[in-house]
Amino acid sequence: MAVDTTSFREVFIGRFDDLKVVFRVLREFFSDTKFYGYKYSNNNVVFDKINIVDEIPFNISDIQRPGFYRVSHGYRFRHSYCSPKDFLLPSEHRLLTVSQSYEFIEDIESIDSSIVFFGIKSCDRKAIDILDHILYGRNPVYTKRRDSVKAIVVEECLEPGETCFCSAVNSGPTISKGFDIAYAKLDQDTILFKYGSLVGEKILRSIGLREADEDIIKIYLGMVEKAVSIMRSRIPDVEDIQKVLVKIVADKDLWDEITSRCVGCGNCNYVCPTCFCTEVVDRVEESFSTRVGVRIGCLTYIYGLVSGGHFRQELYTRYRHFVLHKYLFYLKQVGDIGCVGCGRCITWCPVGIDLRDTLKRLSEVEKR
Repeated sequence: MAVDTTSFREVFIGRFDDLKVVFRVLREFFSDTKFYGYKYSNNNVVFDKINIVDEIPFNISDIQRPGFYRVSHGYRFRHSYCSPKDFLLPSEHRLLTVSQSYEFIEDIESIDSSIVFFGIKSCDRKAIDILDHILYGRNPVYTKRRDSVKAIVVEECLEPGETCFCSAVNSGPTISKGFDIAYAKLDQDTILFKYGSLVGEKILRSIGLREADEDIIKIYLGMVEKAVSIMRSRIPDVEDIQKVLVKIVADKDLWDEITSRCVGCGNCNYVCPTCFCTEVVDRVEESFSTRVGVRIGCLTYIYGLVSGGHFRQELYTRYRHFVLHKYLFYLKQVGDIGCVGCGRCITWCPVGIDLRDTLKRLSEVEKR
């Protein structure tokens, strides 16, 4: 890979302690702001409010395989079952509260007005773009929460996990837009920083980082190239997948074969950072009633259950819809596919169904 160092004039090099300084300076810059990101607590990683810098999973790693997840020692943390979606569109969120006398009507729940996302991944950032196209301005809860996000700090993953394939769907491992500060761990104590906004530039310059030299940039690009090469080999070409999907939509035997182990639990929907389906539920209490949005997955049986029948009663039709939606229907909705290659649906499937195997199996049909 040829290295064009002219495009890296604004890349800085620092140490692990500098990352903690960035966090502190951000807190000073955005006063009265809450920080959200991956938070390590009780041997678990959630996406939640970060109160102190030591809660961020800087010094842990993860092991991910189909149907398997463990937090481990190291410094290459990718993600967990959570994502920024858990803040932007919680699994349950209040839409309306009405008093018994109808004298009191409260709109959607209040939230903090100023939020910073810290340490989200490149695939997470791409997922936010997809959700923006679908929900922003249409879903009041999502819109209000999205407007509260004032800055985004992204961690680029330079060593993909076993279930990652972000580069194969153009959502990582690096990021070039839609962020204020991005950082990448070259090793346990060497971190490369870059900015994507004037705010990010001001903060990075204020802490006295030195500009990265050509040797550092070569190391960075070499790690990126290796990560990209690994992940692009994990699924067939996306355009080829789309061509096959159009042809085999009605092939019941094939879809039955592919979904033979699926139990319809919906885990893949709930952990997916771009799945957005919710249903509205009214709950009547003694003195007030509440209308809430509740997350629902298209793999679950109740998703297709409507008055008078069920429009996806057979399980293979629900899994088929999941795949078609990610690789065909999102393209019509937002102009891009709805899969960001994070691998969560693979890791958190209780029976270890691997979406990559599904896509490879479909591609084999085309070759016959």
